[in-house]
Order: sequence, then structure tokens, then C-alpha cells
Amino acid sequence: MRDYSKNGKKRLTGGQAAFLLFLFGIPAILAGVLIWEGVCFCRRYFDRYQRYDSIIEAAGRRNGVDPALLKAVIWRESRFDRDATGTKGEVGLMQIMVQFAARDWADAHKRPAPTKGALSDPELNIEIGSWYLGRALRRWAEYREGTALALCEYNAGLTRAEAWKPPDKNGTVIDRIDIASTASYVTVILTKQKEYAREFRDKASRGLF
Repeated sequence: MRDYSKNGKKRLTGGQAAFLLFLFGIPAILAGVLIWEGVCFCRRYFDRYQRYDSIIEAAGRRNGVDPALLKAVIWRESRFDRDATGTKGEVGLMQIMVQFAARDWADAHKRPAPTKGALSDPELNIEIGSWYLGRALRRWAEYREGTALALCEYNAGLTRAEAWKPPDKNGTVIDRIDIASTASYVTVILTKQKEYAREFRDKASRGLF
């Protein structure tokens, strides 16, 4: 016997109702899961890309480096992965090498060079990296494009930076770099610095530093 409602329309059976609930409910659940996963991803993304801002700001101020530049270097070197390692032994956020930047920093501060494991600590890694970059910035301060030369030194070493410096201190640098990866490195960081400068100005205006 068919099941009809009072107005004569066919009434759904329990099985049919369950099927429709399943049919339309599963997509809704999947959509909810995807939205939640998207929210979680965004939270992780922004946390990772901003979690070190206070350390960066403080280290930059101590070592004479624009925090926006410092953050741009970290972005390029490690994408803010504190456990990042390089093919030549580079470690951490700023890809510090024990035998170069870490040793120079230790000698300047009259203390033992940190171990490779210790360089995974974000504060120590950023402190050494900002000190090393700050020293390079001071070295090239008389050049109009001194920041570019400092980045050349950070990426390719002092000898190459010396070779790429323009004869005229007001001259350009990028067109003199004969290693494509370094030219890209410098260009990308200088572009990213402008983006991060806006972030730091906004945070400073809101009293977050």
C-alpha cells in the first residue's frame, strides 16, 4: 500500500529520507571539512610568516639592519623554517654556516662558536645573521647601492662582492653581478623588503613593537 499524506502527495519512506539525507549531507560535510582545513592552513601560514617578527625587529635594531630587509633575507633563505638546512652546511632561518658567519660573530664577541645544533634556535640564528648582514651594510655604506652589495656579500662572499662593486660609488650593482642566482637573490630580496616595510610600519603604528 502506498503512503500518501493528507493532501494526496506521496510521502517519503524512511529509507528514501535516509538516502536523501546521505546524498545531500555528505557533500555538505565534505565542504565543511575543506573550509576548516583551509582556515587551519591560513592560520599556520600566517603564524609561520609572522611568528619571528618581534625577534627580527629587536635584532635588526641592535645590529643596524632594517627589520624589513632582515625579514626578506629570512624569507629568501629558509621561508621561515627554523630547521632548514642547506647543501653546504647552512643552518636555520638565516642559513648560517658555522665556519663563516657563526665563527666571525663568536670571535667578535669573544665567545666559543656555537654548534650546528645551537644554530637552529631562532633567536641565536637571527642574531648572528643580522650581525653579519649589519657588518656588510656598514662596509658598503658609502655606495648608493650598498644594500645590494651587502646582499651580494651575504650570498656569495666578500671576494665576489668586491669584484662586483661599481667603480663609481653612485653606480649600479645588479648589472655587474655575473652569477645569475645571486642577481636574482638580490633583486627578489630588495623587492620583498618593500612589502615587509609596510607590515612593520603597520605593526609599529599599532604599538606592537
